[in-house]
Amino acid sequence: MEGDEGDGGVFGTPDAPDDDSTSNERVHALVGQGRFAEAHAVVGDAFVERNGSAGYLLRAWVLAQENRGPEAREAVDWALALAGPAEAADVFVLAGVVLLSLDEAHDALIVALRATGAEPDGWEPAVLLSDVYRRLGRVPDAVAAARRAVDLAPNEAEAQVALARSLSAGRSILGRIPRRLRPEHRTAVERSLLLGADPGQLQAPRAGVLTGGLAVALLWGIQLYRVETGDNWQFIAAGVVLVATAALLAVVVRVHARRTGTGARARLRGIRATVRTELAADPRLWQIRAAHVGAAIPVAPLVTTGLIADRAWRRELWPLWAAVPVTAAGAAALALAVAGVHWWYGPEFTRRTFLFSWFGRLQIVIPALLLGATLAAAVAGSAARSTWRDLALAHLAWLVLSGLAAATFSTRARTLRARSL
Repeated sequence: MEGDEGDGGVFGTPDAPDDDSTSNERVHALVGQGRFAEAHAVVGDAFVERNGSAGYLLRAWVLAQENRGPEAREAVDWALALAGPAEAADVFVLAGVVLLSLDEAHDALIVALRATGAEPDGWEPAVLLSDVYRRLGRVPDAVAAARRAVDLAPNEAEAQVALARSLSAGRSILGRIPRRLRPEHRTAVERSLLLGADPGQLQAPRAGVLTGGLAVALLWGIQLYRVETGDNWQFIAAGVVLVATAALLAVVVRVHARRTGTGARARLRGIRATVRTELAADPRLWQIRAAHVGAAIPVAPLVTTGLIADRAWRRELWPLWAAVPVTAAGAAALALAVAGVHWWYGPEFTRRTFLFSWFGRLQIVIPALLLGATLAAAVAGSAARSTWRDLALAHLAWLVLSGLAAATFSTRARTLRARSL
């Protein structure tokens, strides 16, 4: 269904006037042959004026296939601006397809929710919602939406493809679908092929962003290992690599912003608005997001004062000129994490997650104690080896306990949420 999958077409084009009844097929045929100038002649100003939102969206789809992202996004914005509250779900479905082809998954989610609201029992909005959730990495939600699409339209190939792709997206690191889902996946694949689906549509594409993220995480892990096991020069060299990697990421973000016509700040604000909208609409997500935050915060003390304590335990005390700024970086990371939660999720979430939650309070107090105790021992310079051992183990234990607690809370919340869908 997604516009960037090269499946040769999109469904759900709204009804057009009689003289435009064949325009959709003509445009798809022309784009498939790479004849973009002729396709634009079909979806000219007169066509757009007659067809309104549908006309803008067909033009946007042509622009997206031509890799003219900013112009395609502008056409989508015009289409959505013209779409009234009672607009047909088909308009929002096609808008979502185009936004996915532009890699605007969070904006596509907003449109998919509007499509679902316009036609609650429509299978096409459910398929779009499944595709969007899968692109956002929310596989359980993608599977739930695809199952609803199949329930509504079991004989539609698009619905069966969505289910197969969403189940395929839940593969483990070893590339295997969970055992309990394999019969359902096999049935969806067989039904899709029987209904005429292209076999190439049945596998969820590998995410380049995920692969790149894992590569960056591995690189940073290697540098932290150098800090942990090397001498002072290794520490300096690892710091230079980390700074250079951060600068390279900033350049990549800037280049992507120029290519898409959407700046990083505007993109972040759009994603933040979507996240807050989802939280307001689904109380169960509060617990899941709080668990994610709780699992991430202990990383800050572990990779700062945790390294200091571990090396001192092995009789390799860091010099004070290195221990002090690293501890300050850990404290800054902790403060930025709390401020980031406030900025990203909003003040109400922050109050409920930290100020009025015992788990949230511990996520602030215990890292602060670990940072302070390690710095005090480093400044004193006379701490016993057993003290450093206890500090190092405390850092690691807090990370493990936080991760286990977060996993428990998140699993419980997801289970309750799945039952309510």
